[in-house]
Amino acid sequence: MGSGSDVWLMAILALLVVVLLWRSFSSWLYRPAPFKPGIGFEVNERIERTPSVDLLEQRGYEVVSGKLKVPLAFDCDEQLLYSRLFIDYVAHKDGEYFLVKEARDRKPVDWTGSGVRDALLPYLLLYPDCEGLLYINGEINEIRKIRLVQDEEY
Repeated sequence: MGSGSDVWLMAILALLVVVLLWRSFSSWLYRPAPFKPGIGFEVNERIERTPSVDLLEQRGYEVVSGKLKVPLAFDCDEQLLYSRLFIDYVAHKDGEYFLVKEARDRKPVDWTGSGVRDALLPYLLLYPDCEGLLYINGEINEIRKIRLVQDEEY
C-alpha cells in the first residue's frame, strides 16, 4: 500500500468517527428526560400551599414537586403541532411516586372505564415508572388512587 492510499484510509476512518460522534451527540441531545425523582426527573420545588397539599399530607403523602408542564409535539403529515399537559403535583408515600391531578369543575371525570381512560390515561402512559395517579377532589376531601393494571379476562 502506498502512502496516498494510507491518507485516504485515515481520512475515511476519521470521517466515520466524526459522523458516529455527531449522531450519538444528537440522539443524546434530543432524548426525552426521564421523570422519577432519583431517576432524573425535574421537580418544581415551588410548592404552593393549597387545601389539596394539606389533604395529601393528612393522608401520609409527601408532596415533592409543584405544578409541572409537560411539553408535547406531534408530527402530523410533516407539520409540527404543539400542546402540553399539566401535572398539579408529584407525591411520595412508602417508596412510591404518584402524579397528582386536582378535580376541575369545567372538566369533570366520568367514573367509568372509558371516562377514566379518556381523562387520565395520557398521564399514566407518559410516566410508566410512577405507581399511578392521585385524583383529588378538594370539595369533598376525596383522594382517588388510579393505577393502570392488566385485566386477565380481556
